Amino acid sequence: MRNSRRHWSWHLSALFYARTYDDLAHQLDKDLFTYLGRRTEGAVVADCGCGPGVVTKKFLQRGADRVFAIDVNEAMLRQVRARLADAVAIGQVVVVQRVADARLFSHLRDRFLSSSGFDITLFKRSLYAKRKQALPILQAAVASLNPGGVLAVIHGEQSLRHYAFGPGLRPTRYTAYHLFNRLISKLGENLGIGDYTLYTQDELLDLLRAAAPDRRVELIPSQQRAYNLVVVLG
Repeated sequence: MRNSRRHWSWHLSALFYARTYDDLAHQLDKDLFTYLGRRTEGAVVADCGCGPGVVTKKFLQRGADRVFAIDVNEAMLRQVRARLADAVAIGQVVVVQRVADARLFSHLRDRFLSSSGFDITLFKRSLYAKRKQALPILQAAVASLNPGGVLAVIHGEQSLRHYAFGPGLRPTRYTAYHLFNRLISKLGENLGIGDYTLYTQDELLDLLRAAAPDRRVELIPSQQRAYNLVVVLG
């Protein structure tokens, strides 16, 4: 798979990702779906960096018509196929092993959607490219939205104070995990075997505004400090 060396951490995390999908991860999903409301009903969804399909399944449970489960890692996608075998069999879930680059969206539209687009596109903890690389990906994602569509990005906060600690540098139940995750991910980046670019909330908002200058960009309400939830509205 193209660029698989750059995604080594996903090969490692595929071994235990679903079993360690913790309360924080589920809370982020709850915040997302509360915001989306009935937009999921009948939606065509691109779940970019779907992992083992946890959120893919939640989209189906909330009435999505079709979900493209996109991930570079085959081990993750095997879990999607096992978790959602019936939906895969009838084409309600389309499994795509591919890097979510700027060419992805036009490829999917031409091959599967008769050049129609997506109602919801999600990058949850998967958009770790530097701004120069992330911008064209997001521009392509926005251009591939149907009228009224939504692009959502859930991304780790760059500030270690916000990412790993509560207010006043107070340790949280996730502090040890977040510190370990940041250390391993930054080590991989420094060794040239992984991408791990993080943005502050303001930087993420600015990135989305640059990708969609003629659309509304806003934060999804959330009590989480470790992650920022941002949407572009079609």
